[in-house]
Amino acid sequence: MRVAMIIDLNKCVGCLACTIACIRENIARYGEEGPGFPEGNLTYYARTKPVMLTQPYVAEAVHAFIQCMHCDDPPCMHVCPTGATYKTKDGVVMLDHSKCIGCRACVIACPYGARTVYRGPAPRGEPVSLESLAPGYPDKCTFCSHRRTAEGELWTPACVEACAFGARLFGDLDNPGDPVARMVAEGRALALYPAMGTEPKLFFVPPMRGPAVPRKREEVSGQ
Repeated sequence: MRVAMIIDLNKCVGCLACTIACIRENIARYGEEGPGFPEGNLTYYARTKPVMLTQPYVAEAVHAFIQCMHCDDPPCMHVCPTGATYKTKDGVVMLDHSKCIGCRACVIACPYGARTVYRGPAPRGEPVSLESLAPGYPDKCTFCSHRRTAEGELWTPACVEACAFGARLFGDLDNPGDPVARMVAEGRALALYPAMGTEPKLFFVPPMRGPAVPRKREEVSGQ
C-alpha cells in the first residue's frame, strides 16, 4: 500500500475546515482545563496551510494548500543526520522526536516549504499522538497516521474527514480500483514540481477556471 492524498481545487471553497480540523487533531493539547493551543498564529502551525497557487500550474492565481508531500524520494530524509526523518512501509514520511536534534536540516531541504519549527511555550494538556507539535522541533503532516487501526488498513486523515465538499480524497496508489489511484493514473490529479524527481504523494486537481474578476461598468456596457 502507498497512501496518497488529492485536493480538488474545483471543489474547495476555501472554508478552512481542513486547517481547523488539523489544528484540533495535531496541534491542540487536551487536559482537564480544556484544549490548549500554541501562542501566536495557529494557521502557521497547522500542517495544511492555505497558500496562493500561481503559474505555471494555473492560468490565474488560486487558493490552494501546502503540506508535507510525503515524497517517495524525500530530500528531508536524506539530509537528516540522525535518521529522525524516515518513511514507513505505506510511504508516509514521519519524524521521530526521540532522535531529532533540532538541527533544522529537514526544514531547509524541503523544496515545498512544508515544515515549520514551533518556538513557543508548550500548550497545556496532552497531545493526541507522539508526533504532535513540540517546542524546538520541526513539525510536519503525518497524514494523521496515528488514526491507523491496523497494519495494512486505510484510515481517514482529519482534514479529509472535515471537508464537507469532497475536495480531499485519501487512498491507495497501489490499488487500481481506488479513486485516488485512478485520478492520478489518468492525469486528472497532478503533483507540484514533478521535474524535481521527489515523486510527491500529495496531488492537486487544477481548477477548470480562475476566480471571477469584477469588471468595470464601461467594460460591461461596451462604452
